[in-house]
Amino acid sequence: MSFKEVVEVKGFWKSVIILGFAFMLIYNAIDLLFSYGFSFDEFIAEKLEGKMLIRFLIANIIGGFIYGFVVTFLQFRGKLKREKVKQ
Repeated sequence: MSFKEVVEVKGFWKSVIILGFAFMLIYNAIDLLFSYGFSFDEFIAEKLEGKMLIRFLIANIIGGFIYGFVVTFLQFRGKLKREKVKQ
């Protein structure tokens, strides 16, 4: 099972994007709850103003991509291995 085989499966990249986006939403909701007590004004003031906005966006995109890629890769690799065993 090669890396290339797994990433070329139809639907792989779509799953990476969806899972990465879901991770970003859930992570930020948890951060908002625990760090700011659902105070949207404080969250926005600290995370989304000035230079922090760029840092926030880059960190979320990279973190979401890494999480989405790793989890999706492992799921698809497992699925392909199970299909090969059945053959």
